Amino acid sequence: MAHSARTTRVVFAWHGLPYYAARLIAHLPKSVDCEVRVIGSESSTSRSDVEANLGQGVTWVDPNRPTRWGDIRLDAPDLFIHTGWSHSGFNSLARAVKRANGRVVSMIDNNKKENLRQLCGALAFRVFHRKRIDAAWVPGASGHELMRFFGLPETGIYQGVYGADPGVFPPGPRLASRPKQFVFVGQLIPRKAPDLLVRAFERFRSRSPDWRLVMIGDGPLRCSLSGESIEVVPFLPPDIIAERLRQSRFLVLPSHEEHWGLIVHEAALSGCGLILSDMVGSGPDLLTDRNGFLFRSADEAALYRTLCDAANTPEHMLDQMYEESIKVARRFGPEHFVRSFRQIAESVTHK
Repeated sequence: MAHSARTTRVVFAWHGLPYYAARLIAHLPKSVDCEVRVIGSESSTSRSDVEANLGQGVTWVDPNRPTRWGDIRLDAPDLFIHTGWSHSGFNSLARAVKRANGRVVSMIDNNKKENLRQLCGALAFRVFHRKRIDAAWVPGASGHELMRFFGLPETGIYQGVYGADPGVFPPGPRLASRPKQFVFVGQLIPRKAPDLLVRAFERFRSRSPDWRLVMIGDGPLRCSLSGESIEVVPFLPPDIIAERLRQSRFLVLPSHEEHWGLIVHEAALSGCGLILSDMVGSGPDLLTDRNGFLFRSADEAALYRTLCDAANTPEHMLDQMYEESIKVARRFGPEHFVRSFRQIAESVTHK
């Protein structure tokens, strides 16, 4: 009598297991014929909230301590998908999977930057890491370009590992009917350049006093960020951030360095126009010439001019931005995540 094929066993290991990752992975058991388990390390979201959104318990570990599968009471899976390659705990689990003839996929969110560090990283990847992985799962186009630069073939790179849930971030009203408001969401640290945004906004406000800026985040620069018509609030739950996005016309992300920037997808789902520096990794995927503005990072004058251009956008173009943002946002999220996972499971596990 013929026996049916054994269900593919899959384990995700996610450093700083976030809310959005739990929402994405939760769609897999309903959509694919795989047994899915999750290993995670602590994040800003509580364990109980992560597990509630995931719909299952999580095996919580220290990702920087070498770990064996027996230590965490799990069998080595057929397919192991883990974040990055800098965590010794995940790397030790990955090596054990390879020894057991399983497959390993690395989730990598970095983007192509054309600098010496990435040149050295490409060499280190080829020498130390390439033999440990069968494929890479990246957020979008810039991550794909980086992995090609690192030496992976086209057939070993998959996109769509990141994405917000449209059930949490639905579209808001048309932009012209929203308050005249810019919104920033992110850590208040030098890399994110919130101070640059405040300086540009204060100059902008001298000619457009009816506009406001809302900044959502925490960090060491918080105390230095203040001014007329500027509201600074700590990080908020996702549903409240979604509400603030629906109340804003434009998301502004002036980062000096930003790997992908999930908030850009959340804002696009909400129908916001986008104002991004050229160092935001999700720009090539979500910003077009129809839904926002691109400016050179660290250039305060360029950001000021961009804020002025955004404020002077006529209503018919605001409608176009709204529709375009929602359209491009559909390229990412749970459906794309599940579709990419299917491709990985079918291709990688059958090699």
